Amino acid sequence: MKISAALLSLTWIITVHAQQQAPSSTTPTLDNFREWVSYIRPEGDEDAWREIPWRNNFIPAVEEAKALDRPILLWAMNGNPCGET
Repeated sequence: MKISAALLSLTWIITVHAQQQAPSSTTPTLDNFREWVSYIRPEGDEDAWREIPWRNNFIPAVEEAKALDRPILLWAMNGNPCGET
Protein backbone atom coordinates (compact mmCIF):
# COMPACT_ATOMS: atom_id res chain seq x y z
CA MET A 1 0.00 0.00 0.00
CA LYS A 2 2.77 2.44 0.94
CA ILE A 3 4.68 1.55 -2.23
CA SER A 4 1.59 2.24 -4.36
CA ALA A 5 1.11 5.64 -2.72
CA ALA A 6 4.79 6.48 -3.19
CA LEU A 7 4.70 5.49 -6.87
CA LEU A 8 1.53 7.49 -7.42
CA SER A 9 3.09 10.54 -5.76
CA LEU A 10 6.29 10.18 -7.77
CA THR A 11 4.32 9.87 -11.02
CA TRP A 12 2.36 13.01 -10.18
CA ILE A 13 5.55 14.96 -9.36
CA ILE A 14 7.22 13.89 -12.59
CA THR A 15 4.12 14.80 -14.61
CA VAL A 16 3.84 18.25 -13.04
CA HIS A 17 7.52 19.06 -13.46
CA ALA A 18 7.64 17.70 -17.00
CA GLN A 19 5.10 20.34 -18.02
CA GLN A 20 7.29 23.20 -16.84
CA GLN A 21 10.30 24.33 -18.82
CA ALA A 22 13.33 24.35 -16.52
CA PRO A 23 15.81 27.23 -16.76
CA SER A 24 18.83 26.69 -18.98
CA SER A 25 21.20 26.77 -16.00
CA THR A 26 20.77 25.15 -12.60
CA THR A 27 22.34 28.16 -10.92
CA PRO A 28 20.36 31.42 -10.82
CA THR A 29 22.36 34.35 -12.22
CA LEU A 30 21.57 37.86 -13.43
CA ASP A 31 21.52 36.55 -17.01
CA ASN A 32 18.87 33.88 -16.40
CA PHE A 33 16.89 35.75 -13.75
CA ARG A 34 13.73 36.08 -15.86
CA GLU A 35 13.81 32.37 -16.73
CA TRP A 36 13.93 31.51 -13.03
CA VAL A 37 11.12 33.93 -12.17
CA SER A 38 8.82 32.44 -14.80
CA TYR A 39 9.79 28.90 -13.71
CA ILE A 40 9.09 29.52 -10.01
CA ARG A 41 5.86 31.54 -10.35
CA PRO A 42 2.68 29.50 -10.02
CA GLU A 43 0.76 28.87 -13.23
CA GLY A 44 -2.90 28.24 -13.88
CA ASP A 45 -4.73 26.99 -10.82
CA GLU A 46 -1.60 26.34 -8.70
CA ASP A 47 -2.45 29.29 -6.48
CA ALA A 48 -6.22 28.79 -6.40
CA TRP A 49 -6.03 28.41 -2.61
CA ARG A 50 -5.57 32.19 -2.40
CA GLU A 51 -9.16 32.67 -3.56
CA ILE A 52 -10.59 30.70 -0.61
CA PRO A 53 -12.10 33.07 1.97
CA TRP A 54 -10.02 31.86 4.94
CA ARG A 55 -11.13 32.72 8.47
CA ASN A 56 -8.79 33.97 11.21
CA ASN A 57 -11.11 33.59 14.19
CA PHE A 58 -12.21 30.16 15.35
CA ILE A 59 -15.61 30.81 16.98
CA PRO A 60 -17.06 32.83 14.06
CA ALA A 61 -15.77 30.12 11.71
CA VAL A 62 -17.52 27.42 13.76
CA GLU A 63 -20.78 29.37 13.70
CA GLU A 64 -20.52 29.90 9.94
CA ALA A 65 -19.68 26.23 9.33
CA LYS A 66 -22.67 25.12 11.40
CA ALA A 67 -24.99 27.48 9.51
CA LEU A 68 -23.69 26.24 6.13
CA ASP A 69 -23.35 22.58 7.24
CA ARG A 70 -19.70 22.49 6.20
CA PRO A 71 -16.57 21.03 7.77
CA ILE A 72 -13.74 23.08 9.28
CA LEU A 73 -10.03 22.78 8.57
CA LEU A 74 -8.19 23.80 11.72
CA TRP A 75 -4.49 24.44 11.16
CA ALA A 76 -2.64 24.58 14.45
CA MET A 77 1.10 24.77 14.89
CA ASN A 78 3.47 24.91 17.80
CA GLY A 79 7.06 25.92 17.16
CA ASN A 80 9.15 26.63 14.11
CA PRO A 81 7.73 25.34 10.79
CA CYS A 82 11.18 23.96 9.92
CA GLY A 83 11.24 21.85 13.07
CA GLU A 84 14.00 23.88 14.68
CA THR A 85 12.44 24.06 18.13
